[in-house]
Formats: sequence, C-alpha cells, structure tokens
Amino acid sequence: MTMMSDLSQVLVGKILSRVPITSLRAVRSTCKRWNALSKDAVLCKAEAMQPFLGFMMMDYKLCSIRFNIQGILNEDGEDFVDASIKEIGNLINQVDISKVFHCDGLLLCVTRDNTSLVVWNPYMCQTRWIQPRSAYHRLDRYAIGYDNNRNQKILRFVDHHGIDGTHVFGYEIYELKSNSWRVLDITPGWDIEFYQRGVSLKGNTYFFAKEKIVFGEYGEMPEPPDYLLCFDFTTESFGQYLPLPFEHYIEDTGTLSYVKGEKLAALYQNMSTYELEIWVTSMIEPNVVSWRNLFKVDMKPHTGLGFQFEVESGSFFIDEEKKVAVVFDLDESQSYKTAYIIGENGYLKRVNLGEAFVNLEESPYGYPHVSPYYVPSLVQLNQSGKRKEQAY
Repeated sequence: MTMMSDLSQVLVGKILSRVPITSLRAVRSTCKRWNALSKDAVLCKAEAMQPFLGFMMMDYKLCSIRFNIQGILNEDGEDFVDASIKEIGNLINQVDISKVFHCDGLLLCVTRDNTSLVVWNPYMCQTRWIQPRSAYHRLDRYAIGYDNNRNQKILRFVDHHGIDGTHVFGYEIYELKSNSWRVLDITPGWDIEFYQRGVSLKGNTYFFAKEKIVFGEYGEMPEPPDYLLCFDFTTESFGQYLPLPFEHYIEDTGTLSYVKGEKLAALYQNMSTYELEIWVTSMIEPNVVSWRNLFKVDMKPHTGLGFQFEVESGSFFIDEEKKVAVVFDLDESQSYKTAYIIGENGYLKRVNLGEAFVNLEESPYGYPHVSPYYVPSLVQLNQSGKRKEQAY
C-alpha cells in the first residue's frame, strides 16, 4: 500500500503548488517529509510554487488569488491565462474589509466601518486584533513592517476632523512584541495623498509623496512632482526624498508594487498622452534608489482615446522575464472588475474578474486591489483568533 510519504518529491511539489494559501498549515501535519517540504515552500525554495500567488480584496472581502500567465507570449502562438480567485471563508471575512496592507506574509486589515484593525498570518491561521490608542478614523492610513531585529510594527497616520472643526493629524507606531502604541515626533514637510497605500519591502514602507505646497508673496506656488519616500521601521522615521524615474503629478496614474520581495516596481501613466510606463529598481535602500525601464506602451490603440487607469485604485504585479504587467482595475464602463495583461510591443489581454459592485463614495476601497508574491510567514502572533470588543 502506497503511503503519502512514499510519493516522489516532484509529485509532492506539484500537489503543494495547488494547495490554497490558507490550507498550507494543514499540510504540515500530514507527515514529517511534507512538513519539511512545506517549510521549503515558505522559504521560497520550492520551484513548484505558482509565480503569482497572493491575496486580492474585492467587494470588501479578501480572496486568495493564483494568476498564472506562463501561457502567453510563447513561441507556439498559444495565449492562455489561468486565473483562480476564491473568497476566504474564515474570521477575517465575517466583517467587510476596506483596506489591506502586506509585508512578508503578514496582512494588516482595516474593517470597512473603521472600528477594527487586525493582523493576520494566513499560514499560521493566527490573528491579532489591535486595540487603538485612540479611536480609528475613516481617513487614517497604515503601513506594516519590521525593524532590524525583526520586531513587527504598524505605522498609523492619524487623520481626523472633529465635529468642532479641529483637525488632528499625527503619527503613531504599534509594536506587536510589546502590544503597545507610541506617538512619534514627526513634523512632515511633505504630503502623501490619502489613496497612496504604500508598499512594504525588506521591512520598510515606500510611498509616493510631494513637498508641501507653500504660499508665497504672489500666491500658491506651482504643484511639485512626486518623489519616493521611505519610512524606516528601525529608526522609526521618514528618510530623504528619493527620485522617481518620471515626473508624476496628482492627475497622473502612479502606483507601486514589489517583485518577489526584492525590488520595487512603479507604474506610471501620463494623463495627457496615456502612455504606460513600467519601471523596476536596480537598487533600493531607505535613502538610495536607482531605476531601469522595463517597457513603455501607448494605450490609445488598445483602449481608445481617453482611457486611463484609475488614479486612486490601480494595483499591479509584473513578470520581469516576459516583460509583462498585470493591472487590476475596472473596465472602461466601470461595470466589471478587470485584469489588464500588458506587455511590450503593444500586447494587451483583458481578463474579466466579475461584475463590479463599487460604492464610488468610498473610492478607492471598493476597487480590486492585489497583494502579489505571497510567501507564507512563520511569525507567531501569539493571540487567539477571537475578536475582542473595542471600547471607546
């Protein structure tokens, strides 16, 4: 009788590549050999893992996503995309989720009613509901990362307009190890638009930011272009302005992603020409960056004059080898969630992800948003999955 432990490593690798993200933990209890192989997958040693494995937020619910584009742009002329999106049926999706932030296998989720904040480790099936230092607000923004000692932390942009007309703005940091919040002494000389989610890479988080617009003797100064700005979770401070490889202004589409936890990727679409550019870092540290262009394509011949990816929502991932970007947004009619597969030399393929149920008053949080290149984390959150009631 053939036992599970008798299967070849190649066959086990194929099985693991088809296991849903949230079921990987169950694999570990199958046998010692499968436990070891699953840990290899966690450490990115299993080549059988799908290239684009991650999470997607759609219609205020978290979904697991496998998006395989290895069947496009091949010499045999075939053009096949394998996309699988499944809603996650656990504690996380008992409430609507409006924002999701990802760092090295941990997901930080904000509920749609802005009353709860939770860190989730899908691989370990653990959650940590975070009690606020002060009540959470609709305009608050967040980032998740870790310092040089691998201490997990959350950055909170406190942004609240009181009923008395006061505006409270500041920065707080939460450390999972000590289970406590601290106020940071930061006086920003920059603006980060509310819809810029930031991208965490190597423990730090990067944002599009611009110098604050000042009023001089002759009125408001011209709008400055965006820069790249890093929040360093070790020093708990923002770094210096870093150059972007394009001049990005508020009406242009610009967003960040990452490439297998090693590089940043930037998408830029000019609102006047509709040309789409994809850039990848050749070097990235909190205070230094260099870029190289992956490709540039004119979108007008494919989508019609005037089509621009949503300034406040578009998320994407790239395949460097194929020189392809997959951008998640709505279609031109705003009726369907769509993945646009875009490559150099004008390649374009649309994949319909289902009917859109977007509340435009809550833009951009009802649009599809993807966190790609998920690698399971062994970080212990050390808290029960039970949701704790919050008191204000």
